[in-house]
Amino acid sequence: MKLKNILNQGFLVLTLFLTACSDDQHPILDFSDPFGDSADNTHPIPALADSERPILVTDETEYQVFIVDSLSKGIMWQWRANDHLNTTQAAWFRAMDEAKTVYNREYVMLTASSGGAALVRIADKKLMFYSNVKGSPHSIEVLPDGNIVVACSTTGTADGDALKLYRVDSANPMVANETKRYNLTFGHNVVWDKNREVLWATDDQNLYSYTYNYNNPENPELIRNTEFYPLPDVEPHDMFPVYGKDQLYLTTKSGIYIFDIQSKNFSLHPYSQGNIKSISDGPSGFGTLIIKPTTSYWTNRVTNERGSNVFFKDSYKMYKARWFVDNPFSYPTDHPYRQSK
Repeated sequence: MKLKNILNQGFLVLTLFLTACSDDQHPILDFSDPFGDSADNTHPIPALADSERPILVTDETEYQVFIVDSLSKGIMWQWRANDHLNTTQAAWFRAMDEAKTVYNREYVMLTASSGGAALVRIADKKLMFYSNVKGSPHSIEVLPDGNIVVACSTTGTADGDALKLYRVDSANPMVANETKRYNLTFGHNVVWDKNREVLWATDDQNLYSYTYNYNNPENPELIRNTEFYPLPDVEPHDMFPVYGKDQLYLTTKSGIYIFDIQSKNFSLHPYSQGNIKSISDGPSGFGTLIIKPTTSYWTNRVTNERGSNVFFKDSYKMYKARWFVDNPFSYPTDHPYRQSK
């Protein structure tokens, strides 16, 4: 077994070396200094900065989120709940179902339908915020003041069907309870819109926007706007910005839709298909990633919208995959870490 591992590792190193040599300007991976030499540990590790096509993925098998280079297929970074939490707390993150990069790609937000929500600093894997949100968390968003909002799905208990607002304080990262709770049936998604300064979220019937009084730190509050937009289909799931456009993707039971915010209309995606757990695109040439379950609600492969494999690992149960790129729809170009006052 040891000899086989050595041979496999040697083959991977040789493959990466040959790939890097083919383009001296853009080496794919660099293991020489995986955490960099930054004294404050706040900058992305060189391997991530050098990767041309990194993908952020959730996996239920190992209670983890990881970043993989889609060209080399090498996993460059992993955060496993079992490595950083006690057994009880790690179980909150058993069923990982959301991951987003924030703060100039130096942090990762994640949720798990088994209860957990967290904000992790990439450089040293430190938990800046975590909580047993309960209520089947399915998505997470950071607000302009550094507070966090989590969308919870239907559970048949008082913990579900809600948006939950949390204060973030890195000195006290474990947060037991939400600051505010707002009813939201079948909550599966939440997206901040920096230009309009609103939060987008769906229940089981409509798309809503919320304003947020982040200039009042003593009493943070989400306020639902009166205008809302009926959904084109049932069981709304993933909602995420269309890269470089003033639009939002929305996946549903039967299709993939694009919501144009200016015209306030939904249209079918050219490669629309049902039961998509996540959708993500990026700059020109990146293509569109989707997660389509192959077994129950998970898959062992990340594909593009046409079904071609982008990443595959037989033992993994993957639920969401997003290009590890900046999100200009939601966050400013200069987006340093913040926490509530």
